[in-house]
Amino acid sequence: MRKFSVLLTDDEELALMGLEEGVKWETLNVDKVYKCHSKDTAIRMLQRYPVDIIITDIEMPNGNGIELIKWVKENKPEIKSVFYTGHAEFSYAQEALRLGVEDYLLKPIPYDDLEAIIEKIEKKILVHEKTVDLSELAEDCTEESPEKIVDQVKKLIAENLSVGSLQRDELAAMVHVSSGYLGRIFKKQTGMALTDYIIKKRIVVAKQLLIKTNLSITDISARVGISYSSYFTKIFKEQVGMTPQEYRQQHK
Repeated sequence: MRKFSVLLTDDEELALMGLEEGVKWETLNVDKVYKCHSKDTAIRMLQRYPVDIIITDIEMPNGNGIELIKWVKENKPEIKSVFYTGHAEFSYAQEALRLGVEDYLLKPIPYDDLEAIIEKIEKKILVHEKTVDLSELAEDCTEESPEKIVDQVKKLIAENLSVGSLQRDELAAMVHVSSGYLGRIFKKQTGMALTDYIIKKRIVVAKQLLIKTNLSITDISARVGISYSSYFTKIFKEQVGMTPQEYRQQHK
């Protein structure tokens, strides 16, 4: 039986406890319930743990739920999301619809309604996964070799590195295979997940720009497809062990 994982995000601990204890997770085939209190922590957890569904409050300090779901849509589009809020703002409902959020609830959250929403999302995920599995079986028999497909994708990445959202779905569509199949053969051919490969390519180009040009950190960040220079600095330090400024000073 397929098990699901859920991330709950709210700056109020009581609200998180209420969701954790009020929802009958075991009857929903949910075996992992993660909790966090802010947008930034949620992003870090989404990068670290496999999550199927995120349920988030909209109004939080230091980055709201809408900003969080925008990040999810750009970086983890396969994750399904549910909004909830204490205020019946029409603009929130509009934004939720635009972002493709699965549903929108008002506090206090009716747990029965939330359970029905989660059950509906789980069925949607299972149908999608079954469709992808059948598609991948057909693609295993394609005349195009996995090596050639991976080479094409590497070329596309190099040519479009300045594009912020180099998503697996988009790259897969460009080479006419499914997203899941591309992820599988890319990992097999390179020993690296596609998202990790893209990050490493961004960092390689950023290093060259830091050494060979006088472009600002903000300009270099944009050149390698990362919208926010602060996020670029964070990723660069994680990959290289020093900030872009430190790297430039050391190598110039």
